Amino acid sequence: MIWMILVMTVIFGGQPGAKNAKGNELYQQKKYDEALMAYEEAQADEPDNPSLHYNIGNILYQREKYPEAIQAYKKALNSEKPLNNQAYYNLGNSLYRLGQLKESIEAYKRGLRIQSDDTDMKYNLEFVQRQLQDQQDQQDQQDQQDQQDQQDQQDQQDQQDQQDQQDQQDQQDQQDQKDQPQQPQEGELSSEEAERLLNALNQDEKDLQKQLRKQGAVNQTNPKKDW
Repeated sequence: MIWMILVMTVIFGGQPGAKNAKGNELYQQKKYDEALMAYEEAQADEPDNPSLHYNIGNILYQREKYPEAIQAYKKALNSEKPLNNQAYYNLGNSLYRLGQLKESIEAYKRGLRIQSDDTDMKYNLEFVQRQLQDQQDQQDQQDQQDQQDQQDQQDQQDQQDQQDQQDQQDQQDQQDQKDQPQQPQEGELSSEEAERLLNALNQDEKDLQKQLRKQGAVNQTNPKKDW
């Protein structure tokens, strides 16, 4: 929750205090634009009044202008207790709204150093700490998943590279087999052996023909008698 100042800071002169009180009244009525005008009028007379910075921070918070509210609360931190404690509380809330969880936790811790029995501050501190832990756990899980995905992709790429290399090797082996002279299987003649055998057969045929011609020639020279 947003705390309002219940006890006003002592100031000099009645006019600034009256404007500040008027601003508080308008804030309680949720007339934030009018309350802001009242605080700014009071601040024109007392620009360093931490209560006015704090109250303006509350208006900015209600308008969801959290960065501006943070600046206003920081200016209020120069005041004395209990305003410091309340300013740290609302500063922590504003930082939380911006998703700055670590900074929000630090603001709550500083507020508890001023007032250690602030139950609202303790509750918010524990709440934001749990959220921060949940975020860190989710981030750790996401990091692990990302690493696993990267490893899976790398494994797939390695397998593909190995398959490509194997395919290339198979193609090369097939080409090498085509380029090499085909070896005869067991029981078969090679082309050179077949050619030698054919030549030998041809030569034998020639020799046989020669021999037959010689024999024919002898028979003609020495014909047999007819009886």
